[in-house]
Amino acid sequence: MSKSTISTRKVLLAGTILTSLAFGLPAFAQDTTATTTTPPTTATPTDTTATDKTTEIVVTGSRIRRTEFTSAAPVQVITAEKSTMAGMIDAAQVLQSSSIAAGSGQINNTFTGYVVDGGAGINTLSLRGLGAQRTLVLINGRRMPPAGVSGTVGPVDLNFIPQSLVARYEILKDGASSIYGSDAVAGVVNIITTKNFDGFHIEASGLKSEKDGGDSSSVSAMYGKTLDKGSFLISGEYYDQQALTYKQRDGLACPQLLRYKTSDGSRNDRIDPRTGDYKCYSSSGVWGGAIIDNITNDYYYYSPGHTSGPLANYSVNDVARADYNPDAALNGTAISPVKRASLFAQGQYRPDWLGGAELYTELMFGERKSSQRDFAQLFPYYSSFSSVNILPSQFTPAEQALYGIGPHGLYAQPVSIYEVDSSQKVDLGRVLGGIRGTLKTWNWDAYVSYSKSVGKYDNTAVYADRVNWGTGFDQNAFVDIPECGAGAPAGCVPLNLFSVTSQTTGRLSPAEEAYYFTVDHGKTDYSQLTAEATLTGDIMQLPAGALGGAFGISFREDKINDVPGELSRAGNSYNRTSSGITKGSDRLSEVYGELEVPVVRGKFLFEDLTLSLSGRYSSYDSVGDATTYKAGFNWAVDNIFRIRGTACTSFRAPALYELYLNNQTGYLGQTNVDPCINYGLLGPDGEFKTNATIRANCAADGIPSNYTGNGPSAKVTTGGGKYLEPETSYATTLGFVVTPPNTGFKLAIDFWKTKISNQITSSGSSVVGACYARPEFRSEPGFCDLFKRNPTTHFITDIDASYRNIPTEVTAGIDYTVGYEHEFNFGRLSSDAQFSWYKYYKSQSYPGSSIIDYQGTIGQPNWVGDVQTKFRHKDWTAAWTVNYTGAASNLGFYGETGGNAAGTYTYKASVPPFVTHDLSLRYRGKQFEIIGGINNIADKKPPVIGSGIYAGSAARLGNYPFSSQYLTGIIGRQFYLNVSKDF
Repeated sequence: MSKSTISTRKVLLAGTILTSLAFGLPAFAQDTTATTTTPPTTATPTDTTATDKTTEIVVTGSRIRRTEFTSAAPVQVITAEKSTMAGMIDAAQVLQSSSIAAGSGQINNTFTGYVVDGGAGINTLSLRGLGAQRTLVLINGRRMPPAGVSGTVGPVDLNFIPQSLVARYEILKDGASSIYGSDAVAGVVNIITTKNFDGFHIEASGLKSEKDGGDSSSVSAMYGKTLDKGSFLISGEYYDQQALTYKQRDGLACPQLLRYKTSDGSRNDRIDPRTGDYKCYSSSGVWGGAIIDNITNDYYYYSPGHTSGPLANYSVNDVARADYNPDAALNGTAISPVKRASLFAQGQYRPDWLGGAELYTELMFGERKSSQRDFAQLFPYYSSFSSVNILPSQFTPAEQALYGIGPHGLYAQPVSIYEVDSSQKVDLGRVLGGIRGTLKTWNWDAYVSYSKSVGKYDNTAVYADRVNWGTGFDQNAFVDIPECGAGAPAGCVPLNLFSVTSQTTGRLSPAEEAYYFTVDHGKTDYSQLTAEATLTGDIMQLPAGALGGAFGISFREDKINDVPGELSRAGNSYNRTSSGITKGSDRLSEVYGELEVPVVRGKFLFEDLTLSLSGRYSSYDSVGDATTYKAGFNWAVDNIFRIRGTACTSFRAPALYELYLNNQTGYLGQTNVDPCINYGLLGPDGEFKTNATIRANCAADGIPSNYTGNGPSAKVTTGGGKYLEPETSYATTLGFVVTPPNTGFKLAIDFWKTKISNQITSSGSSVVGACYARPEFRSEPGFCDLFKRNPTTHFITDIDASYRNIPTEVTAGIDYTVGYEHEFNFGRLSSDAQFSWYKYYKSQSYPGSSIIDYQGTIGQPNWVGDVQTKFRHKDWTAAWTVNYTGAASNLGFYGETGGNAAGTYTYKASVPPFVTHDLSLRYRGKQFEIIGGINNIADKKPPVIGSGIYAGSAARLGNYPFSSQYLTGIIGRQFYLNVSKDF
């Protein structure tokens, strides 16, 4: 044996040992399912999940036949059997928990009240943390259309994947624009549906939480028939995800500071005089029950029975009563409810008159209904002449007469909450028809598909102009106006946010609610037309084998038309930016080709060496032309060792919303956008309310430490980037594979790196906070250039939040796929492990600015993965699944120290590994199957972190990290049941 082979074996075996030691887990096999080897351009592999036999399968990543452990590009395969035995009944959960996705937070149903691409209720997939818009999702090798609401529809909504029909998911782990086109930057997900099914199949699944809330269930039916000249299959599914409210979990209902004294380690949290226990803060992120005196900077907190002080039933600057969390806010949804129904049909037919060619079709229709209950703040300024203003005046009657002000507090600002209900109804239809056949040694395929998404969305809205009349104060111009004066819409009543009911529950009188609140209705249409033709086959015979080729042409047209609600379009929705109509289209024409070149075969140290080459030329109406390529090699040293690698370029044309998003021009109060307001103010506990970095940067800008921000609102403009350039990327992979025959052992170790240039992004109004939170501040170009201040008054006047290109984003790491299987006399043991180690995730926001590495922070752990071990004995199969999220820390990230500057207390800014276990048992009869199990069997709770005080502090959901990796811990132990029957 040569030295090179010995060295290679040492590296691979060392990798196996290190994998096992790193996790304290056995290194087990990738369990895949048997399949036919029909080329994917002419037919999709048959689903045979009913068998446990492990064989290699055709996988995504080429239009030429490939297999998982022998392909040039790394691919992860998740079979329907694996996800079902892990207690998963939702496609979003399956894909978002994969090791290539779990290294970063995913957009799921916990994003209540957040603005996300595609609108509320959407579930998307971000591979390698590079964003959902850089992940291409296919169904049976063909592009899946976007769906959602609002002007930012672009990513695929995983809610519309027909989970009951999925045979397996294939995830290509590198860029593939040259093979699949735009968006395939971070990777490609190909959803393979069941094929060649005969009979009738019904199935029901459910996940029931040990505690209330967060339950989910699904029912489905499938009928298929194979005929002499074709086959067809139709499937229907209904899924119900129930809400989880903040009050249903202790860790969400009572967020605490979780601070500890440096001196003795005891709790340093404040005691709430209302309860006598450690204070709970707002679970939904908003608080009420206060009145702010913007002249004296005093905060009056609602305190029933409190008599000392200038205002009865209010205590002044009492930190123990600060940030009052009304009980009503606990009814907010931490997990949004979703109901969806889908219908999927596919068929093939070979009429005699086509001479052996086959007609085929796919039909997909789905509807998603989702909703969210959130709470927002009403905190308008009030005129000192207001009839409901109860804040004591700071001026004597003589001064009031002299200055022309009223008898109540000047710039009084009550803080109250109100319920915000949002709902979405999205209907998606996709119709596809094609024809395929053979011409001598070539396979050809041509199809046309059309899809349309119609989304309707409703949101609670507050009339901004009526707030002005009801407070006697113009919130934008910052001047007094007559309370309910001439010009006010009919029926005006004063807006009394000072009432006990408003301060404690957020509710107003029926007359006030009828006058100030409404529902804003919006509608979004998105359509996509695709036509493609492909030719694949052997070009010629070379000494080492056949030269394979694939060539094709493609056309696609996308259109969007989003019409926001009337109040949004008019800019008359309180504390929200206005939204104009977003309407636009883009067309794309492409040609592409791929070659597989056998170089050496059957030689010493060269059992097989094959090169793969692909290229694509794309022409967009919007951004012009682009060319991408991919090159790979696949070197089988012998029948045990294999080395593989790829290098490719990819690109992403700007999405329609990034190009055409209508300028959303609105106004936000200075207190909403400016971190420099009162940055030098000490809180009642004697600490600065603002961290040291922000204080230093605000001072450097010449802003006084007692600057109040009392002035007109800032104008915020968000729109599409008319001069955007397409994103480009360069990705490389290098893998080592060992598959010793007759051992049941398989191992693949793949090194990867992806670099994106000209990344398209928008930071919204948060650019101001980002500017002052950065240690480099104005020494580098960046966020500080996107807003303007009045040099005299210091008011922020304009904020540019439009889409733009930023320089670079780069990530790298290693994927481990390890497997083992063995047949015993009494049964078969099989196991597979998928782990990813993320080395870094670096981003540069502006040319010349600092490069920030986010990897290893909370929500971006270095290690993620899962192991599933199964043992089958006759008709029984037991499965044990271990889910691993590695340790993470924000210490040192953007000034995070895990304690206050005075050194008197600390808080947790790091988390240990988070590990959960799922156990299931399956019995398979001749025509029925039943699976029962427990997810998160130990009821493992997510790690808690403290309420941080620095720009680099991690976001929290309750007391837990706000990131999708910890969702199963928040829900807690769940009982799982799946029952299916064949007829």
